Amino acid sequence: MNQSTLLLSLTIGAIISFIITRILIKQAIRYNIVDKPRADRFHTKTTALMGGIAIVMSFIIGATLLEILPLLWSSIAVCGITLSIYLLFNNKRRRAIASCFITVLLCTASILYLYPENVVENQYVWLFTGGLIIFFTGAFDDKSKAMEPKVKLFFQIVAGSIAITVVGSAEFLPPVLSQLFTFFWIIGVINALNLIDNMNGLSPGVAALIALSFGIFANIYFNNVEVAAVSLMLAAVLIGFLPNNFPNARIFMGDSGSMFLGYILSMIGVSLSWQTPEINIGILTPILLISYPIFDVTFVTINRIRSGRPIYVGGKDHSSHLLVKYGLSPRNAVLLIYALCTLTAFITYYINTLDFAYASTALSVIVFTFSILGLMLTKLHDKEYMKKKSETVIGQESEDVTRITSITPNVSKKYRKVD
Repeated sequence: MNQSTLLLSLTIGAIISFIITRILIKQAIRYNIVDKPRADRFHTKTTALMGGIAIVMSFIIGATLLEILPLLWSSIAVCGITLSIYLLFNNKRRRAIASCFITVLLCTASILYLYPENVVENQYVWLFTGGLIIFFTGAFDDKSKAMEPKVKLFFQIVAGSIAITVVGSAEFLPPVLSQLFTFFWIIGVINALNLIDNMNGLSPGVAALIALSFGIFANIYFNNVEVAAVSLMLAAVLIGFLPNNFPNARIFMGDSGSMFLGYILSMIGVSLSWQTPEINIGILTPILLISYPIFDVTFVTINRIRSGRPIYVGGKDHSSHLLVKYGLSPRNAVLLIYALCTLTAFITYYINTLDFAYASTALSVIVFTFSILGLMLTKLHDKEYMKKKSETVIGQESEDVTRITSITPNVSKKYRKVD
């Protein structure tokens, strides 16, 4: 494919994404498929919740234009997604589950029909099939708002198994360790992209920058045309989606969108530079390009453990939220994170062009930047949450004392003596 055709396909992909998103905003409001403000969420107004559908469908159409996906598979997937989502959000749960299951089966059957002699070699068709499983899982969670983490983890493992079996795993470690490492990588990136979907434009904007970086790296440095095409199309679709999500959100992409993005980006990283037995500086490329989501999920996990709060429960303690508490507007906080991701991408590019000594110096700049940011935001976190924890403990102790002393005066005297 020449550059003119690629550019035209990417432009069409962005336009399709924008149009489908606008259509789905109207349908979401019509059928009350919305996300209402909650105590553990940052948004303050009711917002349409079908953005993930726009992203996935636009991405499938765009990948078909680039001839990465066959038309038969794409037709089945788009029709299956449309029917499944219609049934799901019209409260026909059992029929929706059956529709999702049949869609995945038919997509799988289409691969066997189209490529009877080289079934396993068509990696991206299988990767998108696993992506459908992730997408449907997220869509059900968007609808119910109450899917148990272990259920989501199960389907993430299923999709990850498909990706590792067909696309492959990291090859710079012994076989078993490579597969385990890739499993943790896929599940970690899926949940990292999901967790940073906490402010207008943050997760889709960061994912667009990561996908764009992957595409440029694949084309210029790694000479992988297929990875470049997939990455650039994903970036184009997200660019088409962003005007409806940032700075003022008319629609959210939900778990169906964020989990799908994490799944695709994690496997793009594996395909880009990890399927080589040689240990070199290029192995760090996927980790560095996805460093902000990794930083945020690590930051939140550590601080929630420190403050005694459940890791999996939502809250306003992400790095983006704390930047707002630091004094930035939500828009400027997101733009600052965009700038940080862009800076990281530039440094990562130069790391791949330098010898080990200079690359180590450049790498230390990234590590130092995130370390300073983490320490600065941890101070804000402690003022907000560690204080509340202390107040809760004191309040609970007072309540316990009152309850105990109301039982018997002797216990009251004994408690005061010990105190």
